Amino acid sequence: MRIHLEGMGLQGALLAHRLALYGVPFSWHDIEAEHTAWKASTGAIYPADSTNHGPDREAWKVWKFWHAAGQFDHNHLERSTGLVFCTKKPPHMGDYSFEKIAGGLKLGSEPSFHFNAQTFVPAMREKFADCRRIIAPHKNAFDRYIITHSWGERLDRTYWGWTRLVQLTFPGLGVSWRPAFYFRPNRYLMAYAYPVPGTPWFYAGSSIIQQRLGKLRNLEAPPKYEKWKHNFEAIAQGQVKVIEEGEYLTGWRPAAAPTDEAWVRVKGNVITLRPLWNSGIRHFPAQWKGVAPQLRLIA
Repeated sequence: MRIHLEGMGLQGALLAHRLALYGVPFSWHDIEAEHTAWKASTGAIYPADSTNHGPDREAWKVWKFWHAAGQFDHNHLERSTGLVFCTKKPPHMGDYSFEKIAGGLKLGSEPSFHFNAQTFVPAMREKFADCRRIIAPHKNAFDRYIITHSWGERLDRTYWGWTRLVQLTFPGLGVSWRPAFYFRPNRYLMAYAYPVPGTPWFYAGSSIIQQRLGKLRNLEAPPKYEKWKHNFEAIAQGQVKVIEEGEYLTGWRPAAAPTDEAWVRVKGNVITLRPLWNSGIRHFPAQWKGVAPQLRLIA
């Protein structure tokens, strides 16, 4: 079967990785677009969904298996000791036990997983450089032509977002290895810090701002970071502190229309992935589950 990937951003790189694991040949091309999401992705895959069989929970189980099976390099995928949170119950309807730790915080018993898109995408582009086509080929030349990027016909709107790399200290929490911090005391305030795999850094953030298509622009991230730092350290009640600050990462998250719910859309030989503005990594297993049968593979 002749397969081509249009786009080698995050979704394209993940698909390329899966195809290589299955031993399936493919080609790809990418236009090196200015506006991307992966360059600022914070890659959190957290345990969620009290029903235990919703898309969040199912995707988390798949990532847990992929990590245990060693399918990703440790520089790309990391398992945390668990989510540290400040609310009465685990975030996102998580159905798992937790323990109270210092500063009124809680540590969940289920691990979260964290993905480094900034190392993974370039690594996949280099690994599969021999499969790259410089000029976009004709769709009809392939049995399956997969549009992996989100800047096509399924794009409805986009969000500008930021993160900053920080290093943290938290000796009083008594955790066995790196946790992930998810502080959301109310619907209006969000302050998180997620591990950056393969590094001592955390992704600090964040806030997102919707921007009109055709009028995308970078905004000032430093004032937003200073607000994050104040809120983050205040919620942690001195138990977690920033000890070093690194570079800012900014990007644009493409989103599908609210009524566009299909993970993949198939028209003839063309497969189009759904834009996932806030869960491109977390929900990739659902995308793969939709793509695999079209390639005569078992997800």
